Amino acid sequence: MQVNRPSTTTSDTATSHPGASDASPVGDADLSDFGAGAGLTVTEDVRRRQIIDATIATIADLGYAKTSFARIVERADLSSTRMVSYHFAGKADLVQATLGTVVDRQDTFVAQRLGEERDLGRLLLGQLTGEVAFLAAHPRESAALVEIGTHAATADDADVSAQVVYAIRFGRLERQLAQGIRHGVFRELDPKVMALVMRQAVDGVILRLRREPDLDPDACGRELTDLFDRAVRAD
Repeated sequence: MQVNRPSTTTSDTATSHPGASDASPVGDADLSDFGAGAGLTVTEDVRRRQIIDATIATIADLGYAKTSFARIVERADLSSTRMVSYHFAGKADLVQATLGTVVDRQDTFVAQRLGEERDLGRLLLGQLTGEVAFLAAHPRESAALVEIGTHAATADDADVSAQVVYAIRFGRLERQLAQGIRHGVFRELDPKVMALVMRQAVDGVILRLRREPDLDPDACGRELTDLFDRAVRAD
């Protein structure tokens, strides 16, 4: 992604409290170098991954407002909230790391679908359909992304700055739209308004899928592609 993420977002990770009795053993050989650049041990990386994954699941299942260190500890099957506070400075630090992790996972998923595509129109539409496909493959990550994006930057003591949330959720779409307009691929339109509509459309699918598990996300993706293709194309 083209936005600057919090420094903790390299943390699709997990850590362990030194000497803690519930430290998880490391079973994945491919984690041997994980987090090496951050100066973390393999066990610390594993614990951070565990905590972040538990945070994603808690936010997705209970909603942002009901998520607490106690709930996360319960979900992660840890011994104490100190296990979380040892590895994260506070809720803001944990939320930023969680947000960055989800965005990284989504970016990787979408990038694999887009491959070497360079056409500006297909890139934009592929981004949208890729995000819808991601929500079907990773429903909890998608739900957590919406919850964090909706609530994390709304309070005076926001856990993530409004600028970061805006850049992650709307910034890329705005840039893609503006670039397409400059190259004559898209019609003259307000990128901010169209990006808002696109984001809300994708979020709407995520929220509806939570209420209607039988909803076909592939069909939703096709409908959104057709809708926004007609809405933005120059001809």
